[in-house]
Amino acid sequence: MSLKDVAARAEVSVTTASRVLSGVQRNVDPELAERVRVACEVLGYKVNAAARALRVQSMDAIALVVPAVANAYFAELVSAYSRRLGHLGKRLVTIDTDESPEIEQRQLAGMDRVLVDAVLIVPAAYERSGAAIAELSRSGRVVQVDRRARGVEAPSVRLDNTAGVRILVDHLRSRGRHRILMVDAQEDSSSSIERTSAFRALAGPGDRVLEMPSFTVASGIEAAKRLLADPHEPDAIICTADVVALGLLTALQHAGKRVPDDYAIATFDGTFVSATAAPGLTTLGSVAEGMVEASLTLLEGGGGDVVLTPELVIRGSSG
Repeated sequence: MSLKDVAARAEVSVTTASRVLSGVQRNVDPELAERVRVACEVLGYKVNAAARALRVQSMDAIALVVPAVANAYFAELVSAYSRRLGHLGKRLVTIDTDESPEIEQRQLAGMDRVLVDAVLIVPAAYERSGAAIAELSRSGRVVQVDRRARGVEAPSVRLDNTAGVRILVDHLRSRGRHRILMVDAQEDSSSSIERTSAFRALAGPGDRVLEMPSFTVASGIEAAKRLLADPHEPDAIICTADVVALGLLTALQHAGKRVPDDYAIATFDGTFVSATAAPGLTTLGSVAEGMVEASLTLLEGGGGDVVLTPELVIRGSSG
């Protein structure tokens, strides 16, 4: 089956059929274009996507590079992008770097073999991701999402983490809590750095930071074990990820502790995890949809960095 067969079936020239199927339909009569599309359906003719991309300079596909699809926050981000791009008639190509700058570097180095129009990336690390992302941005459209990497001029869209920490701290203080523990990860990510820095700037005499290996449920469980063994227990806890808060909440309840009576808990992310926990987790509301819209605007050349303002969602975990 060839383009010539399609043209013959539609009773148009090969040139006209080619223009219709390549997406270049200027000066093509709508009736002729419809005949070409009907001929393709009848004959079962499939357009070669790679060849079309060479003609119209578009694959109608965007790559999204994330540190961990297994993390509920990034899973919801992937889902939000998939829905929005689907409505726009575009495809999403998802790449998981497993929180590894080395894997991320290898994936980005091979991006020229992936047929996409642009790359959205959540950097695996603030310090070590910069060189690979900067190199990629010199040859194509790149937007950093949720996190940033040092030395990268590509635009970014992210949460105002400093404001987010302030909102959570003020909320817990309003509930009469004065010994706040922030459970963060030791990961070299811009979001983690910004949140910890903001918390230390606001911390009172009874506040402190506990750094865990990663943003996982297991880290939350381990954090609970450590604070229960500490004679200077906090009366409130801020987790920098919903999955960490879930592990922490579960472990505390198994130990016979009551939330929020013994510990008030608040968290970032605002994923389904925070809503389905028992009690529900007080959190900063999800900004996934806002990140999607802002990043797609940036891909079209719509300005520089975008910082999204967080909003508090109060549930039972903070009393």
